[in-house]
Amino acid sequence: MHPLSFTDDLKFGVAVIDSQHRRMVKIVNELLGAALDRTLGEAEDRLLDELVHLATLNFRPEEEWMRRCSYERYDVHAESHAHLLNELVELRAGMATRHEHLNRKVVLFVRRWLENHLVHSDRDLAEAIRLCLKAGAKVSSGSRKRSGRTALKRVT
Repeated sequence: MHPLSFTDDLKFGVAVIDSQHRRMVKIVNELLGAALDRTLGEAEDRLLDELVHLATLNFRPEEEWMRRCSYERYDVHAESHAHLLNELVELRAGMATRHEHLNRKVVLFVRRWLENHLVHSDRDLAEAIRLCLKAGAKVSSGSRKRSGRTALKRVT
């Protein structure tokens, strides 16, 4: 299976989310390369920890945008986030407590999930956000926390 490429057609249109997606693609590609080369052991803990952390960070602003824009597929999209995050956390816990290791099948599952999510679910959400912005939704400039809420910067 070939590595993922973060191309312009996968851009979300929100700087912080695009940055997180780009890093998630890089991590999955590193895991995939290690799985195919049979060298997972060395980096799998660090990469999986980072992927869990990034997924958690990424899902929050996406879900905030879904609520802000009254996204009609919110429940399905958020459930997809919860399912993947749960799978990643369980996988990480199993590695820590049962000394399990990632295998090619698991890495391919994560790769396929990310690709499908970016290509389909997130593309639909990005379009809904663009329409929401055109309709006048409020967007804070910058990409840092303010008052406990995530401020998002739109990019084109």
